[in-house]
Amino acid sequence: MPSAAKDRFYESLRGRVPFDGEALRRLFGAVDRARVEKLAARLSEYSAANLERSLESKKEFADYRTSPYVLLAGASVMGLARTAELARFLVDTKLYMGLETSFGKQIEAAFVGLYPIGAPAEAAWADPPEKLAEHEALAGLGRAEKAAERRLSVWREIDKACVVGDRRFLTTIKSGPQTINDSQVDAMQAAIREHHAAWLAETRKNHPEVRGLDVVIGLTYGTPASTNNKENQILVKLRGAGFEVEDEARGILVDTATHTVRVYRAIGVDFWAFIGNPRDPGAARHVFLEALVGLALAMKSGPARKAALDTLQRKILELARALESIVASFPKDLLPGWAREQLSDEEISWLAAALTSFFDDGI
Repeated sequence: MPSAAKDRFYESLRGRVPFDGEALRRLFGAVDRARVEKLAARLSEYSAANLERSLESKKEFADYRTSPYVLLAGASVMGLARTAELARFLVDTKLYMGLETSFGKQIEAAFVGLYPIGAPAEAAWADPPEKLAEHEALAGLGRAEKAAERRLSVWREIDKACVVGDRRFLTTIKSGPQTINDSQVDAMQAAIREHHAAWLAETRKNHPEVRGLDVVIGLTYGTPASTNNKENQILVKLRGAGFEVEDEARGILVDTATHTVRVYRAIGVDFWAFIGNPRDPGAARHVFLEALVGLALAMKSGPARKAALDTLQRKILELARALESIVASFPKDLLPGWAREQLSDEEISWLAAALTSFFDDGI
């Protein structure tokens, strides 16, 4: 294929999304209050339980270890002179990292199951039954055996599926614009290339009315111009490897053998619009606002939030005491004289905390 055509296809994937206040006002007007409140109730219950569990799971200083290099640099730049300040920094860092991971699961567990708009419960987005069957087949196997069998999985890269009319929609959900890495690019494009025919064949066993598939790489926030470009690399690697361009402007590929399997990506607003109405995303561009407003309502003040805050404060105090013990017992005479002369007491305390990342106990 000529390079110019390839360039046009690639450039179409990187369009910018400007803010439009009037358009946003119209989208807010389309938000469904009942669905948002139902979403908020689900999220409130899920978030309270998982946040509490995440905080309580950290029992000792080792559970808060982070990069020793980031710890030293962050403590210095932020001027974290007291152990309580350093403890808050470590707890907040771990909490943020944990939430970033767990909220990806929340999106799959609570958000998408309320869509497509107007669909009955049995037709909502859900784990593909074929993937669940694969998991059930591994029951009883040891860890090593499961790992070996997972490499043979046909459905591993698919997170959610639904059928609308005569098409089945499959999506792999990634939390944000920097989530996909090079190894995932290879795994995902290989899965699509090698298994798309099997996905269609297995779909038709249970849904004979289905004539084709849409396989969508979904990013829950961001814009096409803000990603690390990995989702586009998946598409580019599929071109000429069993797929060709069907719609250059929209970045859609189709399989060359049957023209029944389409592959594309949906980012941020487009992802939520796709979740809300996979057949006609343009009619559901307000759905990302339902997700945001629902989460805001779920996180507002209440008993669950107070309980989590109380637990958070208790964990900060526990970690501060552990840090004080580490700093007090750290043998400064281990440092060469020239280092002791140049480092202040607080800088040595940061160093003592950083050293714990290299040992299991004894510091």
